[in-house]
Amino acid sequence: MKNDDDEPPVWVTVLKLVVIAVVLIGGTGLALWYVDQWQSRSQPPPGSSSDVSGWGIVHDDPLRPHR
Repeated sequence: MKNDDDEPPVWVTVLKLVVIAVVLIGGTGLALWYVDQWQSRSQPPPGSSSDVSGWGIVHDDPLRPHR
């Protein structure tokens, strides 16, 4: 007769851990993919004209002129 204090077989524990790992890794990958797709749709393509041309330091010379 089986006692209530018996642990489940090792293969059941390993199977549970593998399923949990697959769900966590798959969920993280799916979330990252979804965010990437959402950001791709919400941002204008690079090089498109916008209201603010030359924003930031895009037109700054990386080398200082020699004096």
